[in-house]
Amino acid sequence: MSTWQQTETLSLPHKAMYRTIICSVGTSLLTNRDERPWSGWQPGNPLPPHDEVLAWLRQADLTRASAETNTLRAMEIDEGDELVLFGSLTDEGRFCTRVLWDFYTSRKVTTGVQTIAGLGYSADRFTAGLKSLVNEAIRAIKKARDQRQIPILCATGGFKAEIAFLNLVGALLGAEVVYMHELHRELVRLPQLPLTWDTYFVTNHRDFFEWIDDAPRPSHEVESRLKATPALRTLVEEAEDGNTYLSAAGELLFKAAKAREGTEPPTWPPNSARLPEDKDEVSKVAHHRPAGWEKVVQRLCALACVEQVRYDNQARSHNQARSHRKVQILDEASGVLGVCFGDDPPLPLRVETTAKGREQCTLVAEYIRRNIVR
Repeated sequence: MSTWQQTETLSLPHKAMYRTIICSVGTSLLTNRDERPWSGWQPGNPLPPHDEVLAWLRQADLTRASAETNTLRAMEIDEGDELVLFGSLTDEGRFCTRVLWDFYTSRKVTTGVQTIAGLGYSADRFTAGLKSLVNEAIRAIKKARDQRQIPILCATGGFKAEIAFLNLVGALLGAEVVYMHELHRELVRLPQLPLTWDTYFVTNHRDFFEWIDDAPRPSHEVESRLKATPALRTLVEEAEDGNTYLSAAGELLFKAAKAREGTEPPTWPPNSARLPEDKDEVSKVAHHRPAGWEKVVQRLCALACVEQVRYDNQARSHNQARSHRKVQILDEASGVLGVCFGDDPPLPLRVETTAKGREQCTLVAEYIRRNIVR
C-alpha cells in the first residue's frame, strides 16, 4: 500500500468539532458527461493531462464535478477537517484520487491518500482488496478517535462492493456513514447506531482467528481445524497458492471485534429537570433575525438534555473561525454548545446541556446538526 504525504495539520481552536472524513474515490471525475474537455472518456483511453483536470475542477460546479466533490460540498468540509481519500489500484482510480488530493490541499484541508492494494479490476485479487479496505478503514477510524476527532465514512465513490463494506464497517464500529446519489443535492446519512453486537463468537474462537491471520496457512491444516469448528467455514476461503485465508467478511468480523475491545459507546446525557418553556432565554425584543429562528429555539428547548438556550455572540465568533460550521463544542466539561443558525445575519446561540465530556457533547452536537440546524 502506498500513501502520499499528508499536508501539515492546521492550528485551530482546540474546542472545535474536528472531523476525519474517510472518502472512497471512484472515477466520476473522468466519466461524468457534460462540458468538461474530456467528456466521453472511457476506461482504456489515455488519461487527460493532470493539470488540465485540476484547473477545470478549481472553477467547476462541485455539485456536478464528481461524486466525491458533491458529497464533500454537502458535508461543508473546511480547513478544520481531515480528509482521507481511499483510492483504487487502477490507473484511473489513482489519477482521480491524486487530482482530488491536490484540489483539497489547495483549499487548506488536511488531506491524505491511501491506495488500497488489490482493489482493482482483477476479480481474483478483489477479495484481498476488500480485506485491505477493511483494515485501512478500521485503522483510520481508530486514529481519528485517538485524536478525539469524529470519524465519518463517505461511501459515495468507488466499486459497489467497496461501498457495501464501508457501510458494514460503519455499522460495526458505530461510525456515521454518508452517501450522495448523483441526482441528490442532500446527503443520505446512515447515523451511528446505538446498539451493541455480540463479539462472543470471535472471542470464543480467538485462537483460530489469530492463528490464521498471523501467516499463510496450508489448506489441509485449516481443514483439520475446521472439523472441530465448522461454523468458521463460512469465514475462510481457499486461494490458488494452496493456502486458506480469512475471507473479506471474516477479516471484517475479526478486526471489528478487536477494535471494539475495551471500548464502550457513549451514552446519551440525562434529562434536564427544567420544562421546555423555562429554557428559552432568547430575547423577544424585535431584531433582524433569520427566518425560522423561533422554531429552531423551540426545538432546541424541547430536547430533554438541554438546560438553557440564550443569545451568545461567542457562537458567532467560533463559527466565523471555523468557516461555516453551524454547531461547535464551546465547553466540553460543562456541556456547552455553540449553535449558529441562518445567514445574513446568523443567530448565534449558547446551548447549555446536561452532557459531560467530549463524547456526550459530540452526540448532542451531531444530533442538533443533523436534525435542527441542517
